[in-house]
Amino acid sequence: MSTATFPYDQLPGHAPTAEAGPRRAADYWQLPEGEPVELIHGRFIMSPSPNTTHQIVLACLMGELLRIAKSNEALVLPAPTDVVLSDHTILQPDILYISKQRRGIVHQHVEGPPDIVVEIASPSTSRRDRLDKRVLYAEYGVAEYWMVDLAGKFIEFLLLEDGRYVVQNVGLDRYQSPRLPEVTIDLAAFWADVEKLLPSDGE
Repeated sequence: MSTATFPYDQLPGHAPTAEAGPRRAADYWQLPEGEPVELIHGRFIMSPSPNTTHQIVLACLMGELLRIAKSNEALVLPAPTDVVLSDHTILQPDILYISKQRRGIVHQHVEGPPDIVVEIASPSTSRRDRLDKRVLYAEYGVAEYWMVDLAGKFIEFLLLEDGRYVVQNVGLDRYQSPRLPEVTIDLAAFWADVEKLLPSDGE
């Protein structure tokens, strides 16, 4: 990538407007590699570095999904991985899962919707994850969207049905994906593992 830089159009927490902004994929590819920036509906959106709680949850969930992927020839990738959804929208989900059958979308970047996208909401990204990205992931056909609530220590599992997300009723102990039989998460064990690793101040 080139080291050219651009002024970022929006800071964290600002929602894109209904009309697409002026930025396109060609502008995005000129950003320095590793920039914490997404292209959302034609605008550059920058995110601050995540805190340790966010990263602990990400690591534990990555571990669960990697275990599943290894036995099923699926692929799990953490952020920052570019997911190209259109010429004006390139996102970097916290975690993405691509089944064996759909690994053809993986090239230098992921070109198309993953089977599962995970976003770990922080105070600066919660509105964007719950509103803006939810709409975009549904629009571009991401079959499952998992939103992790750090404050409440729970995961909201959303399934795409007729172009919109429907919240799945999940017990406290286990999640079984309705569309990917191999994807099962022991939620009680997962949160117990997270709790052991959290910093002593709880932040």
